[in-house]
Amino acid sequence: MKWEHEFEDKLLKQDLRDVNAAKYAEKIRSCNNIIIWGTGSASDALYQFLEKFQCLDRVKYYADNQKERWGALKNGYMTLSPEEAVKEAGEKDSLIIIASMRFPVIRKQLLSLGMEERMIDTAGFTVANDYDTYKKETAYQIIQSHYDEYKQVYYDLEDRRSKEIYLNILNSKISLDNQYLKGISSAPEKQYFDPELLKLREDECFCDCGSYNGDTMETFFHLTGGKCKKYIAIEADKGICRELNQKISDRDYKNVIALNLACWNKKTILKFQSARSAGHITDLGEIEVFADTLDHMVKDEPVTMIKMDIEGAETAALTGAGKVIRKNKPVLCICIYHSLEDFYRIPLIMKELNEDYHLFIRNYTDMVAAETVCYAVPANRLDLGNQEGGQ
Repeated sequence: MKWEHEFEDKLLKQDLRDVNAAKYAEKIRSCNNIIIWGTGSASDALYQFLEKFQCLDRVKYYADNQKERWGALKNGYMTLSPEEAVKEAGEKDSLIIIASMRFPVIRKQLLSLGMEERMIDTAGFTVANDYDTYKKETAYQIIQSHYDEYKQVYYDLEDRRSKEIYLNILNSKISLDNQYLKGISSAPEKQYFDPELLKLREDECFCDCGSYNGDTMETFFHLTGGKCKKYIAIEADKGICRELNQKISDRDYKNVIALNLACWNKKTILKFQSARSAGHITDLGEIEVFADTLDHMVKDEPVTMIKMDIEGAETAALTGAGKVIRKNKPVLCICIYHSLEDFYRIPLIMKELNEDYHLFIRNYTDMVAAETVCYAVPANRLDLGNQEGGQ
């Protein structure tokens, strides 16, 4: 085997969660002026981390791009505009910690406003988020508990780039160090339709699980020139599904149907927490939604592609799509970033459903292990000539 023992040799062999969390906290304590950029939910884990490590006395302000939040208090701290934040960060030992999924864009914005590179922190978001996520069982412990499964997936991956992405994400989780993620992302607009891996056809029967308000649908029709055999958009959130139907009507999309259902492994009613693009199934959900299997929802459709971004329900939904997948052997584009366990569970389910699938992994958020997609591509849909990274 060309890469024999590579996984075993390159996977980190020490649990670095607590060591590196303490190192990051020490870095923060060496600064007298901390500004947290972002006032949404993404900043909450960072605040809790700083509180746990007794660093809150270093925090002076929040900052945000949303004008309606300027001047408002967040956890007792004033929220500044971007210009005000850069001005207040004029001290030599200041840091602006970007606590947002959009930090590549925000970093560029800060640089354009005259902020020095060394005063922009892009590590805190990953450190705090992963420290909180793996507080009961560390990423290292999870990976070691399922070592053989992670190793199997690694050697099942088809190309060099997929292996690099997979291993680096695992190491970033073990170490809380997002420097492992440097250079592994692809352009966000390629997500689900990555030209390195496959070419879209004009006769696709595309099943969009977790269609949200139609953002993936817009990209699909842009790439196909508005053509398809059928587009099946499935969205659990009733309010967002109304937006989706409105977009279908406004854009006059043809051959599209929208289903207000959750994808699951059986027909049932589930608890659901509405949260715009992050709505998800949870026992703590405030509303109830109807759920069903893809085997029932699209059983008579000649499905050629299935995309899933359903906030952690992907494993259950894939299990409920077994008949459709075995029968049609569609291209699968499935998000695996919602849990560390999905990094082995989902690829292994794909191979179980069709052992001839070729597996690839791509990541579509710079310096963050998010929007990570596992592709399962049948041999007749491969576009090997366009792949980056080689075989």
